[in-house]
Amino acid sequence: MKNKMQKVVIFLLAITVSYLIYPKIDYLFFGDRDSARYNFNRLSDVFDNINENYVDSVNWDKSIDGAINGLLDNLDPHSVFIDIEEVKRNEENFKGRYYGIGIQFDVLEGYITVISIIPGSPSEQVGLQPGDLITEIEGKSAYQIKRDDVPARLKGEKGTKVTVTIERNGIPKPFQVTITRDEIPIFALNTYFMQDDSSGYIWLNRFAGTTSDEFEEALQDLESRGMKQLVLDLRGNGGGYLRQAVAVVGKLIQGHRLVVYTQGRNRRNNEQYYTDSFGRSHSRDYPLVVLIDYGSASASEIVAGALQDYDRALIVGKNSFGKGLVQNEFQLNNGSRLRLTVAKYYTPSGRMIQKPYKGKSKDEYYHDMMENDSSNTAVKDTITEETIIYHTQGGRQVYGGGGIKPDIEIHYKRPYTSSEAIQKLLQKRIFFEVASAYANEHHEWKKDFTKFYNEFKVSKQLLNNIYKQVKQRKMKITLKELEKNNKFIKNRIKAELARSLWGMERYWQVELQEDNQFLNTFTHFNEANNIRKLKPIEH
Repeated sequence: MKNKMQKVVIFLLAITVSYLIYPKIDYLFFGDRDSARYNFNRLSDVFDNINENYVDSVNWDKSIDGAINGLLDNLDPHSVFIDIEEVKRNEENFKGRYYGIGIQFDVLEGYITVISIIPGSPSEQVGLQPGDLITEIEGKSAYQIKRDDVPARLKGEKGTKVTVTIERNGIPKPFQVTITRDEIPIFALNTYFMQDDSSGYIWLNRFAGTTSDEFEEALQDLESRGMKQLVLDLRGNGGGYLRQAVAVVGKLIQGHRLVVYTQGRNRRNNEQYYTDSFGRSHSRDYPLVVLIDYGSASASEIVAGALQDYDRALIVGKNSFGKGLVQNEFQLNNGSRLRLTVAKYYTPSGRMIQKPYKGKSKDEYYHDMMENDSSNTAVKDTITEETIIYHTQGGRQVYGGGGIKPDIEIHYKRPYTSSEAIQKLLQKRIFFEVASAYANEHHEWKKDFTKFYNEFKVSKQLLNNIYKQVKQRKMKITLKELEKNNKFIKNRIKAELARSLWGMERYWQVELQEDNQFLNTFTHFNEANNIRKLKPIEH
């Protein structure tokens, strides 16, 4: 009872202090200003009584921080309080580099839950996956850890190690992974290359400050090499800066065309953004296929939604996440910030991107992401009054209120059969070590990546080196398990060789050749070309 009363008092204090600092905030909490004044007077009385009569001294900083978080828990999943240290970390993630393990996470149901893996990071190298639960750090339980305390336990100096215990769906027992901290690369493009003589490929991993410039450079380079059609990969791209997303669309659609608009309760949060809002738009008209999945969110959905609405691109893959809320950051007096949802995103056709969140806890909201990507639940399970049929410029049906639904669904298939065996190899960095040793002895391959890509075959000797490592380390993996995953193992060795000799861009180019979604995408340029030719119709 006492704890419940404390929570109520803290809640009341938060609103009181907010009103004292921002008197016009009342409309956010109360529709009727007379009612607002009456209730704030009541809160002020409570505040005064606690301040004058409460038996113990009050830690106002801690109480108000907790109160703000408690208040935001009752709003949407993306309205959050950001303390001073987290403000610094967020700025690092888009402007610089830092040392750590390279994950994006949240604390769900008391556990550190991996939301996404930063490409090229130490976590990616040891095989961590979205949905993994980090249950222990250095042998100490991480259950019920505060979100703000996680970076302090996972970050560290370059070269230092941290051992974490992982629980993963599909693997019966928890397992340990030792991760060597390193500099986390902050870049917008994972890779780009020509898949064949006429087909280009660009993989954008985030919308950071230089994304549109990097994208333009990649486009010009590919066009100079004869690109006549393009695959734009937005899988795992959780978003970033709105203006960068708008600018990317402007690279692919010419003229003054609406890309996205926002609507909120306060009219000052209603905005419209056009293809030329942040620079000159470009005239590019070749067939375009955009690949998305459940990790594609926010700014990625703005890009995919606009290109789909104008019939500029064929969207393939899996349903996107459905994060279409606009957050503004309000700096508080101590340097901390309140990231508050002030509006919702809508595509040019009027589709709302945001999936339903009312009546759901944060755990429930993110739950679908932790499921195996095997069904189109993001659309089927979120049919509401807001999920209605819209039409593209050329008359095709599209849907709102649950992310971006692809025109053609392509399920992702894991390129291996024994998850547990492969995970053990990744944990111990066996592929990396075998490939690095080989690369050190065969520098002749470094002269010509194209020759390596087309001609290099993983030999039996290299495969035997994998098994030798398994035996030396007394790992419980049989030769039969390795043989069942032979195709994947060969690809990963070759990819690691490419990483050692040329870097991450070439690593991804090799690894993607065993990615069924990637390969399937290149078979759909005819459909992309057909919708590109659709004439606008009156609705």
